[in-house]
Amino acid sequence: MSSKTKNLVFTFLFGYAGCIIIGYLFYGSSIFLFHYSNSVIIVYGFFGAAFYSVLKNRGAKDQVLTGIASLILITVLLGRAIHLRTVIINIVFMSGLFASIISYKLFIDKYIAIPLFLRSFALALFLGLFDLIATIFLILIISTAAVKINIIFNINTQHGTIIGFGLGLGFDLYELTKNKLFLNENLNVS
Repeated sequence: MSSKTKNLVFTFLFGYAGCIIIGYLFYGSSIFLFHYSNSVIIVYGFFGAAFYSVLKNRGAKDQVLTGIASLILITVLLGRAIHLRTVIINIVFMSGLFASIISYKLFIDKYIAIPLFLRSFALALFLGLFDLIATIFLILIISTAAVKINIIFNINTQHGTIIGFGLGLGFDLYELTKNKLFLNENLNVS
């Protein structure tokens, strides 16, 4: 397995594990129950980890294909039946997830001197902010009279922040340990 492929796989695994662990610490086992809203942590964490891994280790073609495949899969997974409303909601939130991950990558590439584990707060901030914007947008286009807006803002922003922090923490942990993980491989080469 090539070094790029190992980086891709381990970036994904560490990011997704970080998201699951942080989600579990905040919400308990409800993140594993798909009839609760907290399960978005598992689902969006998966797609966020996959997208960042591809963004970091592959070219533009793979990044676009991952984004399109993610949108299709998330719509099928989260929609009990594919309705236009479900498709719109998923596209808006996935776009926010992808935009926050791209913003995070640009941020850490520019501010490389920021210590590990402080960078994970940046992804939490970006994703929380993009989820807030997505929620406002969705309330404006898919408004229902029975919607309790303050609850929706709190839940969506909270979920986005937790997902972002978990992913960022996992990515940072991988960056911290990747030289140790591949140490035996490097010793065998020399």
